[in-house]
Amino acid sequence: MIRFKSSKSRRVLVVGAKFGEVYLNAFLQSRPGLQLAGLLARGSRRSQQLVHDFGVPLYTHLEQLPEDIDIACVVVRSTVAQGEGSQLAAELLNRGIHVVQEHPLHPDDVERLQKLAEQRGLRYWVNSFYPHLPAGRCWIDRATHVMQLLGDEMPCAAHLTTSRQLLYSTLDLLLQACGIPDGSQVQVQTLEGADSHFVPVSLALPDGCRAVLRLQAFLDPSDPDMHSLVMHQASLMWPAGYLTLEASYGPVLWTGHFHDAQHDSQERTMYRYAPDEAVYARPTCEVLHDAPATWRDAFEVDGAVGVAGVLQNFCRVLDGERVPTGFDPAYQLALARLWLDVLRVVPPAAERRLSPPQVVTWDGAQTDHGSAGGTDG
Repeated sequence: MIRFKSSKSRRVLVVGAKFGEVYLNAFLQSRPGLQLAGLLARGSRRSQQLVHDFGVPLYTHLEQLPEDIDIACVVVRSTVAQGEGSQLAAELLNRGIHVVQEHPLHPDDVERLQKLAEQRGLRYWVNSFYPHLPAGRCWIDRATHVMQLLGDEMPCAAHLTTSRQLLYSTLDLLLQACGIPDGSQVQVQTLEGADSHFVPVSLALPDGCRAVLRLQAFLDPSDPDMHSLVMHQASLMWPAGYLTLEASYGPVLWTGHFHDAQHDSQERTMYRYAPDEAVYARPTCEVLHDAPATWRDAFEVDGAVGVAGVLQNFCRVLDGERVPTGFDPAYQLALARLWLDVLRVVPPAAERRLSPPQVVTWDGAQTDHGSAGGTDG
């Protein structure tokens, strides 16, 4: 069957005025094929400021929604996070609106909402956000590139560090980077060495690779979105080198392993023959993607690009293109189940009342410890 691209812009409703602001930021610039239709929220001062600044209507009840909404982005905590996001997603699907819902979700909710969408002839996606940021996409794409160059060789090892609130997206990053379409193939077990800060977890991947996940052991229940010791840090390792997502928004680094077959030669010194050996001209570390300069840039630029990319992919699928692996219903359900598997094997998060972290600045501090390329001795 031949399908034709829609000639009209699809009207997008954002649901939720907290992290939903990042979704609204996707419309800080024009997005061909997409039109911001409004904000559904409770009517707080924050939501009123947002609709004023974006020039769109504020709806406080589902019954107020117009009939021409095409896509709803539900950016409200789901049932598993003691929110009403999953119920809102179901009600929007029942109104004939396609839904993109912000993570995390219990797999029972994912399965129920997928079935409801299928029954209504609609699309339902879970957006884990971070794999779709420029840094996340770079890390995933470069991992694919490395594996292709190495004859489809999987990483021999992986290290991941994250917090409870970002575990879902960390697992999504790992599965996509390693090209694993089914999270049920991953075997989960805890490791020895837990302390008051992190719990180590083994993730046995197909083809023999084992990822070691360090999961933060505590959170502040009064502010669960904050206080991650590490939001995302992930490295994939091959004998050729290792690929690192240093933080949620970058940078992404490739560190190729140094190897000089004649390093132990008794016949010549390094400085004499180094100019003739290609290995010495290779970079010690390559920056494949820079981090944004400020947190404001992270939310208003990189976050906006990520959300816009998800919505544009969503529209392409509505126009008949193939569903990307990361949004395939079976993949998304298996991811949610893997997330729950990890949470089931680790101890419950310790609850702590935490103060805002101290800000460390480098103004006036000496950060250059010696000249570039210098050595001691």
